[in-house]
Amino acid sequence: MKQKVMRAFVLTAALAAVVVGQTACATAAPTGGPEAGPGAGDRTISVSGSGSVAADPDRVVVRLGVETTAETADAALSQNSEQMQAVIDALTGAEVPEENIQTQTVRLEPQYASPEQEPGQPRQRELVGYMAANVVRVSSEDVGGIGELLDAATQAGANRVEGINFEVTNPDEVLSQARELAWENARQKGEELAGLSGAELGQVLSISESTRGPQPVYLRAEEMEAAVPVQPGTEEIRVELQVVWELEQG
Repeated sequence: MKQKVMRAFVLTAALAAVVVGQTACATAAPTGGPEAGPGAGDRTISVSGSGSVAADPDRVVVRLGVETTAETADAALSQNSEQMQAVIDALTGAEVPEENIQTQTVRLEPQYASPEQEPGQPRQRELVGYMAANVVRVSSEDVGGIGELLDAATQAGANRVEGINFEVTNPDEVLSQARELAWENARQKGEELAGLSGAELGQVLSISESTRGPQPVYLRAEEMEAAVPVQPGTEEIRVELQVVWELEQG
């Protein structure tokens, strides 16, 4: 009986030593000098900043093409090629250099129809013809004349426009200006928020950037039947920054 009591006492004492050791390990003060302490060095602030600069575009890029349908693949391709050649001739006639006209997509797809059928019968498809499509990328420095260019292409047979982009060919200087504005915006926010919390901005821990330009313009075929008024306006180059600073005691 005495042996059992003694063993229980030894086990209890050993378990207590383990628990005490774990508690001491969890609450031990960090080393590394008098400035170190719980939570030191892990106070940060993340701030977003934005800056935008307007610039006049000096190039326009448009993706336009021809879509044709016929009963046979050969007929669809032949009609499409003839119509697209007329479009290219119209573009070069509008003083667009040939090297500025690049083929982007050539497609030939079968076209199916689903005839009426009795209820409960398996669905069937019937081949009714073929669709051919040819899309070219056209770039021009005549930004103000894009409406007339689209009108000439439409009259020659173009029946689809997939996008119009106005571009700034040398955007680096404009991007730098927008980036400076975004940085000042982020730093101003950071200093204000740090001051409100009784701290000061320390070293920069990370910076991430994203840029945004204009979105392309899309036109439906029915919108191309007459001369298309397209205003280039100005391009907004926008930079977004996400900056993380370390906070120092104020």
